[in-house]
Amino acid sequence: MLHEEKKTVLFCPLDWGLGHIARDLPLIREFSRNGHRVIVAASEKLRQWLHAEEPGIETVFFEGPEVHYSGKQGAFLKVLLQLPGLLQWPAKEKKRIKELVSIYHPQLIISDNRYGARHQKVFSVLITHQLCIKLPKCLKWGEYPLYLLVKQSIKRFDQCWVPDFPKNNSLAGDLVHKYPLPSNALLTGPLSRFDGISADHNNIKSKKAVLGILSGPEPQRSLFENLLTQVLKKHPGQHTLLTGKTPSDMSSNETSGPVLLNHQPTSEMARLIREHRLIISRSGYSTIMDMYFLKKNILIVPTPGQPEQEYLATHHDQKNHKKILQSQIPETDFSKTTPPDAIRPMEKSPLNFRSVLNTYLQKAEKQKKI
Repeated sequence: MLHEEKKTVLFCPLDWGLGHIARDLPLIREFSRNGHRVIVAASEKLRQWLHAEEPGIETVFFEGPEVHYSGKQGAFLKVLLQLPGLLQWPAKEKKRIKELVSIYHPQLIISDNRYGARHQKVFSVLITHQLCIKLPKCLKWGEYPLYLLVKQSIKRFDQCWVPDFPKNNSLAGDLVHKYPLPSNALLTGPLSRFDGISADHNNIKSKKAVLGILSGPEPQRSLFENLLTQVLKKHPGQHTLLTGKTPSDMSSNETSGPVLLNHQPTSEMARLIREHRLIISRSGYSTIMDMYFLKKNILIVPTPGQPEQEYLATHHDQKNHKKILQSQIPETDFSKTTPPDAIRPMEKSPLNFRSVLNTYLQKAEKQKKI
């Protein structure tokens, strides 16, 4: 990969929870392993997470938009009201990128869902799976015009890497394949921080019952934690909740109920996922890719007011999420229950991001664009 000369690569992940930087981790590691200088420009929270995962990676502060959610079903409306402010961020990002380019002189910029993180004199790549942005039913008519806007924005980048399979095996469904791919877009296959550490999955027996993985913005994260805590108290078996909080210190409750753990490093999180028979989590796309790599069944629960998560839950044929939200899980022993096939991992991946990455970067070098 970029054999002749070592490059400086600037990564710019969006701070919308840990999903974006977590799925970028295998790319960050791949560039670093090949001797390139990797600099990650991100919010302070993402920088702390990355320092815990990969202490040797350079980071620099890159402020991002703050999105505030409602605790009610009308969360999408609250986000919509923040849209005028959010639309100003690409211009702010371009200004910051100009500063970073003048300091670090990168030969490659990789932006994960930050549409302003590009530079006309630097080969710029966008990572996104949101080619079709899902809207509530009352606004479905707006999805195609929004797609055209997204498509036009993507064309301003030299390349667009889409972390998904072709349509027949797609994990993202309509989010990627409802409309034609932009001319500069490439399907890379899924990206996950668990890539490369899932080979011994079948050697670990699932002895514990339910692992709840909590993520996303407040107040929905805390609402989900409280709901799962109350539901799991009613069911026998060893249950665990990953709260998603940092730092990664372990704490457990004094009363009966699931064990509570703060955010865990990737290797420890993989172990916990394998130890439990059933995983319950939000239906974020990064989580779906993670479970694909770990070949683990998952019960996915969409965040209220987030149409993309609601679509992904339906796309993966998970029909029990409403029961969980209403705390109406039948009384049962989870440790003896076969979890639902929410995600059916394929034994052979039709795409591999390393081979795709190598091919496209070599092509970019030949065009003298990198």
